[in-house]
Order: sequence, then structure tokens, then C-alpha cells
Amino acid sequence: MAVVKRIDLSLDLTRPAEEIIESIIQVLSYYPGAQLEILQKVDQGIGDMLAALQSKTDPQNEVPEQGTDK
Repeated sequence: MAVVKRIDLSLDLTRPAEEIIESIIQVLSYYPGAQLEILQKVDQGIGDMLAALQSKTDPQNEVPEQGTDK
């Protein structure tokens, strides 16, 4: 029989970054020995989101269209 662990979090949305960090720390405490793998997956997901947001907001990262003189 599988044991499902569940934690309920209460977050102060006036401190989003700090609360996300604390939430990650809480989750990691349930997975000794797997923290590195979990953090690498979180890092990849955050990196993907950052790249997507930066490409939308930073015109210097955009590739000029073919056939233009820019």
C-alpha cells in the first residue's frame, strides 16, 4: 500500500520569493538523499521560465528576421 504524504502550506503573498524558498526547503526535508535531483529539476524549470520571460521582454535577445537590414 502506497503512503501518500501531504503538507499544507500557508503563504504570505507579500513575500513571494522568500515564501517559495521556504516551501522548497520544507518539501526537500521529506526527501533526504534526493535534494540535489529535486533542486536540479526545479532549477531547470525556473531557467526555462526565465528564458521565456526574458525573450518576451528583452528586444536585444530577439533574432532579426531574414531579409531585413537590422
